[in-house]
Amino acid sequence: MPRLVLINGAPGSGKSTIAQAVAEDRAMTLRVDVDEIKHSLGRWDEDPSASGQQARRLTLALAAEHLRTGYDVVLGQYLARTQFIENLAELAARHDARFFEFVLDVDPSTLAERLALRTNAPDRPEHAVNNRLVGPDDAPSLVTSVQALRPLRPDAIWIDARGSRASVLQLLRAALEA
Repeated sequence: MPRLVLINGAPGSGKSTIAQAVAEDRAMTLRVDVDEIKHSLGRWDEDPSASGQQARRLTLALAAEHLRTGYDVVLGQYLARTQFIENLAELAARHDARFFEFVLDVDPSTLAERLALRTNAPDRPEHAVNNRLVGPDDAPSLVTSVQALRPLRPDAIWIDARGSRASVLQLLRAALEA
């Protein structure tokens, strides 16, 4: 049975890094990054909202095809609203895939430290774009926006992401195998 794995969390919580590591665990697993798709659209920044919506539609189409052929899909994405999460859950159900919804949980001070490090030493191209949108001062509101999902998504698996990437990955892998 294929798996659709969503790794949600605030920018800087480690979603992309963890998603890439999880994708490497199984052959032919597709890691999809909605922001990479958005940023690959011509002149996306002229209408970030429209390009973001198109990137989500493209993500669903790409994930549908991959699940249809029996392979896993992993995506790391900051989602403070539930609509796209629900779209992903419905997609998994349509393709008889198991849906895993993880949320990387960090406190504001840890997140602020990580965003400051990312601002000063970006290690991926998308950080240059993201650093213009969020910074260390945004950490409290980002954490609050993610925490608002708790009552709305009671089946989500919350992972303590304050530790090292290796410890977070170990917790997430254990939950996937349980």
